[in-house]
Amino acid sequence: MVMLLALPLWFASCSKDKDGNGEPDVKPSAVSGSWKISGMKVNPGFDFGTGQKVTDLLAFFKEYGGEEAVACLTDTKMTFNSNGTITGTPSPNCKSDDLDDFNPATNNAKWSVDGNKLTITDSDGAQVYDLETSGSTMKWSITEKDDLDGDGKVDTYTMTIEFKKA
Repeated sequence: MVMLLALPLWFASCSKDKDGNGEPDVKPSAVSGSWKISGMKVNPGFDFGTGQKVTDLLAFFKEYGGEEAVACLTDTKMTFNSNGTITGTPSPNCKSDDLDDFNPATNNAKWSVDGNKLTITDSDGAQVYDLETSGSTMKWSITEKDDLDGDGKVDTYTMTIEFKKA
């Protein structure tokens, strides 16, 4: 499960469609400000050995003993500063150094928006997400390939991280 958290976590106004994908471009001002994670979804869902397909990762973590991880993720405030840096306030629930290592607010991360893409760059490199914003919500999505369910086969899935203004 820690691998799920190992994503370079730690993450509206519209303008002309610069990249031609039919979606209005996101202005950086729609991202600037303080945010908290409100959801983590995976599509398609995976069976992590429970006999059920899981799509809501926060609910899964909470149900199977990861309350501390959920509280750490959802209580940490990340601030996307207008100068392109990320700062924040970690949750007092973050007891695990493993979780804190993936928080851009503590990892000297930088952010930038180009069209509908959000790039987070930290000491581990750059990660590009598809970006959606609407008022007080923001979503980052990325398609990845990994053996998420541990069955020995590489799976293709889309991870979406949802945020609410803090």
